[in-house]
Amino acid sequence: MHEDADESTKIHTQVFPMEWIEIGPCTFSSHEQHVANLTSPQPAPSIDGVELFLPPNVYHPGTGLSSSLLVEALSSECLGRTVLDLGCGSGYIGISLYRPGMDLVLADISKDSILSSTENLRRMEIPGRVIESDLFSNLKGLRFDTILFNPPLLDKKIEHEAEIALCDPHGDLLTRFLTEAPQHLISTGCIYFIASNLMNREVLLKGLVGYRYNIISSSFSTQSQVSRWIISARPKH
Repeated sequence: MHEDADESTKIHTQVFPMEWIEIGPCTFSSHEQHVANLTSPQPAPSIDGVELFLPPNVYHPGTGLSSSLLVEALSSECLGRTVLDLGCGSGYIGISLYRPGMDLVLADISKDSILSSTENLRRMEIPGRVIESDLFSNLKGLRFDTILFNPPLLDKKIEHEAEIALCDPHGDLLTRFLTEAPQHLISTGCIYFIASNLMNREVLLKGLVGYRYNIISSSFSTQSQVSRWIISARPKH
C-alpha cells in the first residue's frame, strides 16, 4: 500500500500495542490501489542506478512500502554469510542487502517472481541462487545465518491472483513461517520480518512464543491507518 504520510521510528522493544488500530475504508481503498498497481505495468525501482525487471503480479517494492522499510532498517546490520530472502518477489530485499562474499538465496512460489529475481541478479551481477519454493518446501537441508521475509500482511480472503502477494487469510502463511523457520537457521541464526496491524494479532503473538524477539523499527501511515513493525527474532533453544 502506498503511504504518503509515513512516520518511521527506530525502536528496540518487545511491546506490541494492546489492540490493533482498526482498519477501515481508507485501508481497503489503499489495498485496492495496490492490487491495481500489481496487475498493470509500473515504473521499475532501481538499485545503485540499475533498473530492476518488474513484470505484472510481482510485488512492487516502492518507497514507503514494506520492502523498502525492511531494507532501510537492516542496511547497517551484519547479516552473516548465508542469507535467505524468502518470498523474494523481485529480489529487491536480498539484492539491496547483498554484500560481497555473501551466499544469497532468493526463493518464491511464484514463477513470475522467479523470472524477475533471476533477471535482477543478472542485471546486478550478483552470484545468488534462485529457488522456486512454497515457503521452505524446496529448501530442505539448507540452513542460514539470516532469513528475511516480507510476508503478505492483510488478513483477508484471496479473491484473485494479485492478492496472493498481499493477503494471508487467518494468518496461515505466517504460522507456517514461524513454525518452520527454526529448522532452517544455524544455531546463532536470526529471522527478520515485517509485522502489521493488518495481520491477525493472535496468530502473530502465538507464533512468536517460541522466539526471543525485538521490534527494531516501525512506521505508521496516517493516511491508511497501517502500522508496520520490523521484527528481529531468534528461536528459543
